[in-house]
Amino acid sequence: MPTIKDVAAKASVSIKTVSRVINDEPGVADSTRQRVNDAIQQLEYVPNLSAQRLKRGKSELFALLLPRVESPYAIKLFSCILREAQKRNYSILTLPNRSGKEPANTEQIARVVKNHRVDGLIVAPPGADNLVLMNFLKLNHVPYVTINPNLLNEHPFSVESTDDIGANEATRYLISLGHKRIAHIACMKTERFSHERQKGYLRALVDVGLAASPLLILQGDNSIESGYTAAQELLNSAEPPTAIFAGNDEMAVGVILAALHLGVTIPGELSVIGFDDTPISNQIFPRLTTIAQSIPEIARVSVENLLELIDDNTDLPQFVQIPTRLVLRDSCGVPNHR
Repeated sequence: MPTIKDVAAKASVSIKTVSRVINDEPGVADSTRQRVNDAIQQLEYVPNLSAQRLKRGKSELFALLLPRVESPYAIKLFSCILREAQKRNYSILTLPNRSGKEPANTEQIARVVKNHRVDGLIVAPPGADNLVLMNFLKLNHVPYVTINPNLLNEHPFSVESTDDIGANEATRYLISLGHKRIAHIACMKTERFSHERQKGYLRALVDVGLAASPLLILQGDNSIESGYTAAQELLNSAEPPTAIFAGNDEMAVGVILAALHLGVTIPGELSVIGFDDTPISNQIFPRLTTIAQSIPEIARVSVENLLELIDDNTDLPQFVQIPTRLVLRDSCGVPNHR
């Protein structure tokens, strides 16, 4: 690979002159500038952008800390954040974080952050609950933004969806169709957003005087498999529900698969609604009615505010909520008891 020294030698100028041409600085004669550019083209020299960025005091690189990088939510969040970063001439380094409490994982993330000199981090759960990592970022003055943190007051800036309101709207929609026996499969109990969604579900039932039976609330772990297992238990019970609100789209897909295997028709005998509006919700049959998180908006707000923090602008709200909305598709209908 040709170096800046090779360009300087071919153009018969100093390395500093080549650097000034590359960075489009003034004070270089037009003839000299042309000679340097000709040498760059002939040698097919590619400037070291990383070195230039660091010289300006920024790497123009930030890290994205994601759980379950293979999940539809994580994939959509990554693609939206990548798009927002590219609009602002930033690159992304993606780091997986399966457990917020793994010391080895924490040390690896800290090492990557330091070695690559990232300008900042966007942290999705469970990374935001890793106080060891958060303290490392604070002590090393690395700006960061959290998405859906469990500990709201521990971070400089956080963004999340209106989980409580979205879950309430999902349950009220099922009630409006005439459902009275509505089950809920909760997301991982360690996550605050899971409790918010369950709270919205329970509030909708209480508001219309429906009993919230503990037999109709099952614990999932955000996966298709856990939704499938929970749905089998619910649908095989003595009094099966006529509708199931799953805490995320993956578990809702598990519900649809369980119903298919048990010969329960959707939406004829069972209505199903999810949460997130990830691509899988529009790919399963029947297409899934769900609560949409505006992941593109979450990505935009996260990136914009991280860059504000990188520029030392601390005059920011500590917490921003992005509204959710109900997306009607084919998986819900009026109750038809089996």
